[in-house]
Amino acid sequence: MKKRRKKRKNIARTWFFAIIIIYFIYKVIFDFVIGQPSSEIVKYGEIVEKGSYECLIVRNEKVITSPAEGEIKYFVEEGEKVEKGCKVAEIFSNQISEDDKAKLVELNNRMKEIQANKNNIFDADIEKINSEIDNLIYEIKQNVFIGNYYKVNILKKDLKSLIDKKRRINGDKSFSGANLENLKAQKEILESKIKGSLYEIKSIDSGIISYNIDGYEEILTPQNVGNIKYDFFDSLNVKLNNLKLNKVIYGQPIFKIIDNISWNIAVFTDIKESKTFKKGQKVTIDFYGDKIDGRVKDIFIEKNKGLIVIETNQYAKNFNKERKLKLEIIKKHYKGLKIHRDSIVEKDGKLGVYVLDINKKTKFVPIKLKGYNENFAIVYNTFYYNKEGDNYVRVRTINLYDEILRNGKKYKEGEIIY
Repeated sequence: MKKRRKKRKNIARTWFFAIIIIYFIYKVIFDFVIGQPSSEIVKYGEIVEKGSYECLIVRNEKVITSPAEGEIKYFVEEGEKVEKGCKVAEIFSNQISEDDKAKLVELNNRMKEIQANKNNIFDADIEKINSEIDNLIYEIKQNVFIGNYYKVNILKKDLKSLIDKKRRINGDKSFSGANLENLKAQKEILESKIKGSLYEIKSIDSGIISYNIDGYEEILTPQNVGNIKYDFFDSLNVKLNNLKLNKVIYGQPIFKIIDNISWNIAVFTDIKESKTFKKGQKVTIDFYGDKIDGRVKDIFIEKNKGLIVIETNQYAKNFNKERKLKLEIIKKHYKGLKIHRDSIVEKDGKLGVYVLDINKKTKFVPIKLKGYNENFAIVYNTFYYNKEGDNYVRVRTINLYDEILRNGKKYKEGEIIY
């Protein structure tokens, strides 16, 4: 009897442990293979689709050459924006010597000195003569009034004598006056000579001034950007030449004017990547920290390469110096409620998710996509509008902090999730 009881106890114990092991295996399989129901709390987020691309800067540029040989002086800094007609530089032709320049400075200083002294010398005498002239003029008027013309003629002679005396002291007949006239004549001759040797170079258009050229200004233009081949781009070896010098010769490039209103970025991609761009699409370019907006102007396909032409009207620092470079381009940028794509299900032809209410019961709620990538989607918050016929119908959708189910295709509406 005892042996039977012991045997039964052993069998029961064995079954007990077997059941525990089976349950443990079930839990492991369910939790790690099948998976427990999982959910997420809806939050704000963003999806950014971007890439780094080989690029070529294409601008409207006009190279200005020197009209003469001589010394050059600049009035505008590199990268400075100017209006049409702004003086950018002056060229002093070699026809004018250093002696002539020095003599003109000396003449100006001498004339200032004479003019200053002229106002101080014989001040007392001049005041006395002026007083006598005023008295004579008064006497002449009185004698004219009473008809004593004989006296008037005598007084006129005295008045002329005083005026001549004044001119001899401090007028055009004086030494200083004659000397000043002589200096003015010399100055006019020198200024005429200098004027004939001075060339003012003005901006023929508004834009950005640059003193750096690479030789591709007339080749890489917005008009022929579609003809640029990748082989040409790949072999391109850009070297900047600084045009700022002390002296120039006739026909030498001295600066260039860049149109900053509109410029292009030629982007080279493979064929597959080129299909992620659409004509007219808005993009954002990270130009060494400057975020500028652009628009896809054209798309060209050449063998195994795509050429995306992006047009922008925004200024970027140092864009006037760059030609061949790598840039990060943001193709798509969506903001809103961010959810996992595996949460999205389709019911009755509508996209939606299962929201868990306070009782952990599933409820299908429609959604509208703003954008998505491989893993996530950005959707509208609270409500959106659907067009039905000629009208727009307001549709309620998910809200911030809603709890939604992951792997939504596993569930049905009305299920209670533990």
